Amino acid sequence: MADFLERLGRYDARFLDAKEFADSLRDGTEIAVVSGGDGYGIAESLRGPGFSRLKDFIISGGMYVGICAGAYLPLPSRIEPFDEFNISTTKIENIDCSVGPSEGNPRVSVRYGSCSIVHPVRGEVEISGNDSRACAPLHGGPVFKEPEADAVLLRYVGFGRDTEFQIEKDAAEAMILGRPAAIQCFHGRGRLMLFGPHLEHPSYQDANRILQTMLGLTMSRTKPPEPGKIPVKLAKTLADLKVAALGLEGRHFLVGRKLWDAGRFLELVRAIEKRAWSLGPEDAAVIQLDLGEARGILLRAEAGNESEIDQATVLLLESARACVDSHFRFLVGGR
Repeated sequence: MADFLERLGRYDARFLDAKEFADSLRDGTEIAVVSGGDGYGIAESLRGPGFSRLKDFIISGGMYVGICAGAYLPLPSRIEPFDEFNISTTKIENIDCSVGPSEGNPRVSVRYGSCSIVHPVRGEVEISGNDSRACAPLHGGPVFKEPEADAVLLRYVGFGRDTEFQIEKDAAEAMILGRPAAIQCFHGRGRLMLFGPHLEHPSYQDANRILQTMLGLTMSRTKPPEPGKIPVKLAKTLADLKVAALGLEGRHFLVGRKLWDAGRFLELVRAIEKRAWSLGPEDAAVIQLDLGEARGILLRAEAGNESEIDQATVLLLESARACVDSHFRFLVGGR
């Protein structure tokens, strides 16, 4: 999402933790985006005041954009804590009550009450709608049933050459092809746009253009500043952290209900590395310390001690969020 907005020159965005996110909904925010991740973790962090303020924000005219995990949140549910945010009436196709809560690979299915949410494919899918056609990656996002009240924005119409079928191909085709990939619903004076695939992914510019049009975002003509140098100590810490993450290649870790591997850790490191040049000295020092601690945990995990891997993930996620948020504040002229 940061790459998508930077490409448009739209720097008037914030990347916030759960409390800041809830507080920001009272401060003139126009669009609230909740993207991918651990849906249960996101819902837990927003339960109570977070969901209440989010509902008020939408009723008052705000736009909610849910992508992947964020798209599951407003769907009808009786399961805590999702039951606090029932706004859309559209149900999902990719649910299987014959797959029990303790069965299966979390990459393929995730427990949902007494059933499981199934991820039939992973990787590139083809989507179409309103004379637009594009490819975008699907990494666990919903496949919607045909809505009764909501509007269909996009449909799944095909697969890519490198699509990974995680269930039998015939079953995956029956579950996905022709089904809604994105829907829209209204609540009070506001609306929600829910996307299964990641149209914001920087490698899929046709999908980026579809998302840009749907969100009504214009491209800024402001020229971004030239990147500077990353503080020396932070640069070294980032380099050491990459080495530690690469040492985990081939291994997987279940963090919450999400499967993590070396690639996921490296994505976060690269997000920081790309923007760390704009950090102020205090922010750089805090992030350096947290990343140093995360590196130590990954090195211990490399030796077979995985008990602290959750903590390393939290440190990396928070460091990436803080760095990206600081970078966007820098780009609009303040820290």
